[in-house]
Amino acid sequence: MLKNKFKNHTGLRLVILLLISGLIPLLLTGCTEKELINDPTTGSILATENFQSLNDGLYSAATNYYDSNGYAQQLSILIKNGLITRVNLKEIDKNQAERLTTAGSDVTWENLAVANLGTLYLRLYNELILSQNPDEIDAVSGATQTSERYVKLSKAILDQAAKGDHEPIKIDTLDTYSITSPPDRDGYQGLMEASFNGSTLIALNYDEIITEDGKSKHKSTDYPYNTEFNALFDTIIETAINNQSLESPFPAGETTPEKAKYGECLRLLKEARSPF
Repeated sequence: MLKNKFKNHTGLRLVILLLISGLIPLLLTGCTEKELINDPTTGSILATENFQSLNDGLYSAATNYYDSNGYAQQLSILIKNGLITRVNLKEIDKNQAERLTTAGSDVTWENLAVANLGTLYLRLYNELILSQNPDEIDAVSGATQTSERYVKLSKAILDQAAKGDHEPIKIDTLDTYSITSPPDRDGYQGLMEASFNGSTLIALNYDEIITEDGKSKHKSTDYPYNTEFNALFDTIIETAINNQSLESPFPAGETTPEKAKYGECLRLLKEARSPF
């Protein structure tokens, strides 16, 4: 009987060691590219029910435009035996440098629900590999934009894998940019918010505000200036959306403060909204 107990304890210790050996790499590798498992005993991924039939190989996808934080996302997924076995996300700035390299894996920011950037990536990796389903991935609070782009890229890649198409692809995203111009001599700054669905400008708001007291030209009640400003701002917004153009409708060197600030906001928006 003592012998049987010894065997039982030995078997239990073996299971614990196997579990630890499976978990330690996940904790130590941070957000590096990593082939993961969800069955530490057999070293394989447990198949989920009703998952998409996938062709083996390496697939990749990237976003068409840089986001409002200045990053484009690029995702690669390795399929083996019809299952997702490796995931690697890169967020690339306009100097073609990776966020992980420039910011570091330990960087964090206000309202981020996980410890740091490295933990964010690892959580996204684990959820996709363990579930084998992008729809099962929960957005991480404080990193909603990265989470949503990761999910969308994952879905696009799995569609490619279902067809066996290994050609890298680009995807469209929903993006909103907030732009502020330098203040003029009266303290007014141009404030622009632009939303895009892929390459289509779907919404645009523009106003000029004194930041210190919140005074707004668009909401001004000072007649006749309020009528002039409202007419001007409404016209330039309508023109931009109808023409789907981020070019200023005013001549170069325009000296009217309102028109000059609007042109500067458009210039800054084009810089932020550059293609990847």
